[in-house]
Amino acid sequence: MPQIKLLVFIFISTLILHGNAIASKKNNLPKVSDYLIAQISFQAKDYKAANKHYLNLLKKDKGNISLHLNIIKNNLLNNNIDAANKYYIKLKKLGCDNSNIECTSLLQSIGPLINGVSYLKKNRNDKAVKAFSEIQIIEDNKLYVGLLKAWSLANFYTYKESINILDNISSEDYYSEIILHKALIYDLVNEVELAETFYELALGGHKEIYLINYYLNFLHRNNLAQKKEDFIKQLYAETANQISINNNMLTNSRLIENQLNGIGLVLYEASQYFGFKDQDFSLTILNIANYSFPNLFEVNFLSASLLQSLERHDEAISFYKTIPSNHYLSSLGTIQLANLLNIKNKEDEAIDILNAYLKKRDSFKVKMTLGDHYRYRSEWIKAQNIYSQIIEDDKYILDANIWNTYYRRGISYERNKQWELAEKDFVQALLLSDNQPDVLNYLGYSWIDNNINMVEAKSMIELALEQKPDDAYFIDSLAWYYFKVKDYEKANSLLSYATYLAPTDPIINEHYGDTLWKVGKYIEARYQWNRALDLEPEIEIANSIKVKLLKGY
Repeated sequence: MPQIKLLVFIFISTLILHGNAIASKKNNLPKVSDYLIAQISFQAKDYKAANKHYLNLLKKDKGNISLHLNIIKNNLLNNNIDAANKYYIKLKKLGCDNSNIECTSLLQSIGPLINGVSYLKKNRNDKAVKAFSEIQIIEDNKLYVGLLKAWSLANFYTYKESINILDNISSEDYYSEIILHKALIYDLVNEVELAETFYELALGGHKEIYLINYYLNFLHRNNLAQKKEDFIKQLYAETANQISINNNMLTNSRLIENQLNGIGLVLYEASQYFGFKDQDFSLTILNIANYSFPNLFEVNFLSASLLQSLERHDEAISFYKTIPSNHYLSSLGTIQLANLLNIKNKEDEAIDILNAYLKKRDSFKVKMTLGDHYRYRSEWIKAQNIYSQIIEDDKYILDANIWNTYYRRGISYERNKQWELAEKDFVQALLLSDNQPDVLNYLGYSWIDNNINMVEAKSMIELALEQKPDDAYFIDSLAWYYFKVKDYEKANSLLSYATYLAPTDPIINEHYGDTLWKVGKYIEARYQWNRALDLEPEIEIANSIKVKLLKGY
């Protein structure tokens, strides 16, 4: 629908501007329609189309600063770094007025960054250093410009100059970053003893997963077998870090193959530091990082996450699909990919992707997600089977989230009307989770709905509410207790608040209608039941509501 509206708007606007366009053609002037279509295309994130129209305009107005800026921005966001650099060079020759803040900003930040990266790709190290030196207004300029210049000189002939640059970034705030990049640069130029020393220093400060992988790769390539074995044992002793160990790290191929890859890593780290406050800026930095280090799949994951947050789902899906199954982020990428496909009503494809991943690699989280997707489709038996596979696998017995497997299997049993099995799983989940509020609520509500253990159920829901006092579903559960014990006024008061918190939940709206009926507000009750029907509940619930609308409650 947005695309149709956009096309209609372009069509009407083009008709309106037709006369201007003809006049422009006669006078060899830029077409007004090109400006309009370029701007609309940019707003619609169609950077390729926008660029085409900006280029048409530039043919007629080669000295136009704004057009150069727009073309550079479009190419950066469209991941065309070489084209962006070409027009940056032209813009730099044109120069810009000090009053043009956008132009001045670009000449002191992103412009020299892409220029330096382009020079480095051509092995013109000195020119890259010079270009990076022109960066003035990127946040934490001293650190990131220093790292960029250091990596520009990180080769066998000039690596000592590279290390000197790092040494001159004198700040305790940057200690861990400097140590890490010293390790990586020494590793790149085969200074094995120095690299080993700095890797160990870096790991003492923090254990980022990508750093662990670089260190493992270093140990393997340099035949430091005993150190590698001891380090892996230490990681396995720390359960949370098991995800870090991937066989693809244990090869004789370098993970960072050249200086440009080092630049890509710096930009990836910078993008994490800057965050997503300026989304176009973040995407630009990630695109330059991807250009510099195409096999740094952390960049792809971060790009996908940013695009997902912007609801640009097709682009996010494309990035998630690039992450190989042997990468440590592959399980999270596969889960996010499946969830996005589910949003786009491609549930079969989502399940196929999860199953395909599990044929290659075992993963607790991916198996849980597969069970969840069967549960979303009300395929209760398939969901139960997946959750049972996890529970019966000894390697997951001590996993901190195993309680959640019992909980979700319990939901699958309960929804499939296998109450005794469901109850056992809910009780086990509580034992393993130390009074997790969602489990407390689900079991408490189920007991109330079945008119058993009423006092204990109320206590459990109140305990859940102490942890999450504004949870609409917990409030609904407590209200249902009062409804069952015929305290309709109290139930009605609670459900009034619950519908305020969760106005689109059909069950809560139905319950509110039930209590309104019991306190004698029949018109309001029927309104609430009709509202619940409008929210498209499951067929069984919808049929129950229709009966109430006919007969009352």
